[in-house]
Amino acid sequence: MKEVLINKQIGSDWWEEGITADFVRDELNAAGDDEIRITIDSPGGSVWDCIAIYNTIRDFCRNHKNKITTYIVGMAASSASVIALAAHNANSNNKIVVEDNSVYMIHKAWQIVMGNEEDLAEAGEALKKIDNVIASAYAKRTGRDTKALLDEMSKETWLYGQEIVDEGFADEVISASDNAEESEENILTLAQAKVTSTREQMKAVSAKEFMNKVAACATMEIPGGKKPVNNNSAKAENGGLEVMTAEEFKKANPEAYAQVVAEAKASGVQEERSRTDALLKMGEVAGCPEVAASFIRDGSAVAEDKVQTTFFEKRVAKANLDAQAKDETTIPAAVTPKDDGQVDEKEIMAAFEKEIGA
Repeated sequence: MKEVLINKQIGSDWWEEGITADFVRDELNAAGDDEIRITIDSPGGSVWDCIAIYNTIRDFCRNHKNKITTYIVGMAASSASVIALAAHNANSNNKIVVEDNSVYMIHKAWQIVMGNEEDLAEAGEALKKIDNVIASAYAKRTGRDTKALLDEMSKETWLYGQEIVDEGFADEVISASDNAEESEENILTLAQAKVTSTREQMKAVSAKEFMNKVAACATMEIPGGKKPVNNNSAKAENGGLEVMTAEEFKKANPEAYAQVVAEAKASGVQEERSRTDALLKMGEVAGCPEVAASFIRDGSAVAEDKVQTTFFEKRVAKANLDAQAKDETTIPAAVTPKDDGQVDEKEIMAAFEKEIGA
């Protein structure tokens, strides 16, 4: 059996180690005539890479007879939830199987856009079309109404274990072989933290690309062969382009400089607001708002390991305390001793038997 492991973020546009259509195509082609297992544990990522991977798997299914089973072993969130359906939507004989503690999340596509009013409107229309494409993939698998699925995507819907099958996104659930039970709430909290981390990383990369744009604006060609304002030796390294300082760029292009500064400020404010909101939400879920406030003050990002680990540990500790408090409420009431100071054993036993339902 050939295993295709999709256990990272989707798309190399954001990270070098992401899952791409080329990677999936090479893995599928390496299977020969063997049965294929697609194993998914991913928080999602680029919607464009998602569509490319989805179509790569469908195209392989059309042209090959390999049996393909898709396993969701941890999380199939965002774009990964779409990829999980590809093999089945191409051939209904290909099954989708989930672990009983797996998480599945669907939501509407999003992207970071900069530009004028027309640019934003155009981006909005493109996102609507993408949402319809994704909802159609969900509808084909589940047999449900596309509009209802779009409503669930708009709300960002999280499904756990058996719910994934009940809602039509998978065929069967694999139950744990031991008796250990994991808290659904804890697993969902951790999954949401991973998705939030992925979003924050994508925003960070977009901010970096924005700064590259600013740097490009500061590199100006000297027209008409005029003597450069700055004799920086970097000119020779930039193909005859003059590298200007920020102050020189401001003097030469005051309007462009003002626009760049305004866009940078707006981007920074939005990024900080998103960081603060995410930390506050995680602090609320974990029952430790003071920890969230501390992370906000010291500039910590949601994507940092220390942040995710701390919130998860706090959430587990809170769950344990809540469970302990609930257990304490079921302790039988004490029986008041008789006047002679001796405890009535019959009344104690009667109260205990009543409590345990004997």
